[in-house]
Amino acid sequence: MGFGSSTEAGEKLREPWLANGPRLQRLDREVLVMARRIVFRLLAAAVLLSAGDSSLQGQDELPEAYCDAPLCDGVGCDSVDECCDAMLESRPRRCLTLQDRLPSMIGDFFAGPGARAVGDYRLDRVFVFADDLDAPATLPPGSSTLTISEAGPVGIYASSLASVQEVQAIFRAGGTFPPASLAGTIAGNATLTTADTISQIQAQLGSTAQAYDIILLQPPPGTYDTGVHAAFQSRNSLTGTTVFDANASGAMLQGGTDSMNGGEDLDAYYFYDYLIRFDTALPSAANGGVGSMKIAEGGSVLPQDRVFFNYSFFDDVVASNASSGLNRFTPGFEKTFLAGQASVELRIPFATDAVSDLTATSTSVSNGSSAELGNIMLYVKALLYGTDAYALTGGVGFGFSTADDIAVDLADGTPLLRVENDAVQIQPFLGWLYMPSQKWFAQGFTQFSFATDENEVWTNSGQGLQAAGSFDDPDYFFFDVALGCWAYRNDDAACLSGIIPTVEVHHTSSLGDDASIVTAGNIQVGNWGGTTSLTSAVVGTTFEFKQQAQLTAGYAVPLTSSDRQYDGAFRMQYTRLLR
Repeated sequence: MGFGSSTEAGEKLREPWLANGPRLQRLDREVLVMARRIVFRLLAAAVLLSAGDSSLQGQDELPEAYCDAPLCDGVGCDSVDECCDAMLESRPRRCLTLQDRLPSMIGDFFAGPGARAVGDYRLDRVFVFADDLDAPATLPPGSSTLTISEAGPVGIYASSLASVQEVQAIFRAGGTFPPASLAGTIAGNATLTTADTISQIQAQLGSTAQAYDIILLQPPPGTYDTGVHAAFQSRNSLTGTTVFDANASGAMLQGGTDSMNGGEDLDAYYFYDYLIRFDTALPSAANGGVGSMKIAEGGSVLPQDRVFFNYSFFDDVVASNASSGLNRFTPGFEKTFLAGQASVELRIPFATDAVSDLTATSTSVSNGSSAELGNIMLYVKALLYGTDAYALTGGVGFGFSTADDIAVDLADGTPLLRVENDAVQIQPFLGWLYMPSQKWFAQGFTQFSFATDENEVWTNSGQGLQAAGSFDDPDYFFFDVALGCWAYRNDDAACLSGIIPTVEVHHTSSLGDDASIVTAGNIQVGNWGGTTSLTSAVVGTTFEFKQQAQLTAGYAVPLTSSDRQYDGAFRMQYTRLLR
């Protein structure tokens, strides 16, 4: 009596909610089973009385004929002895149908919706002031640029001034310059080379009514970069990248002169930034770097009463600590209700090597790792339809935002950006099961995942963390299928009652490719668009013990090179059935 055993009236072991509408009016299956038990016990009592004292030696000596079908159908056992034990309650009931004993799916790995952070953070800013540079009395031809070089040294200054445009505004308004301190010197010559020709400069000066027009300059010699970098290093505990800001630099004629005919004095201002530059993939804000979960990762198609513990090792996960991989643990339970026709399942994932905190250095972002709680998952599932060989279930999952936010800090602890884990994930799904015989079976899930909210982004442009906006996580489609068989099955075994090898294929794809980017100053965070398409294969084996416990081990590998989120995954799950 395997999958799909039925009573004399044709009643299925599990009467689905939506199967054959008129059946919903019948008496509950448990009531029918109780009635059969009463009838059987009356028959058994009559047999005992007619057999005399010799029949009172114990229930285990009852002839098997008294427990034969169809009375056993209501219990759902696979052997007459188990049927007797269950109906007479001489031992705790442990009879389960084959579909109840099918292993849960193993599952692959999905890191979750990824994001990138690109930008600069200014640690420091100085300017080089090359003053009193005398233009030659006789200017070069008008088609030439102007180059002036005089003996140094040249001063490097730290000030609140941010650009030559600010200097121009102060001169034109007759204002006072903010204080500046000497941050270093350059031993080379004071020099400038104009970006425009002399004719272009003369035309520019003549086209404006005001003095102090800005003359564009070419980048200074490399000795300036070297000297400024040394000054930055002496002023800052963090190591950054020295960058010349051409847009903020320029020269002006001294004294309000508004024409250039030869012999004028010029002052040159070269502004430099000391930056932390980054362009890095971020762990998914939707799960705090622990990885997203779907129903096919350790989920059963049919409602069950069970507790389980899943361990997974994912090698070389995107935006993780690649040197150690990701070790994830997921304890949980599933409990049926409505006479076994529906269930609720809770999963609490956590990882010991998750990455949610990153450190930005001068040229890269390094990943630390720590123990992190992921998003707690809740699944509600119900049996919708069933026949002797098929079963269809449906339900919805909820991913609660219990994982940490994603944080990027500087090496000294200064916060650079935060991406909050705000969205609850809604995951509707359908599960199906096909068992044409008592040996072979196939099962799978079709699932969607939708984010209910956006992830808020906070960035630091020099004034501490400020709200910068929010971006959407993409929506996803999952398709998961497994094929397996009972390679070994012994329902009367004292220990190992089954060996079930399985092979699985999993596919994940994003729905749409809309970009969602937050821009704040020089920092951009979000999804740059494009679609995601991942396919993985899993092979594994489940060992069943006493029809009650299952130990599953499997290995997953990605089949596609593009969008790959891991290199390999070892998965192990222990499941204890509770009925």
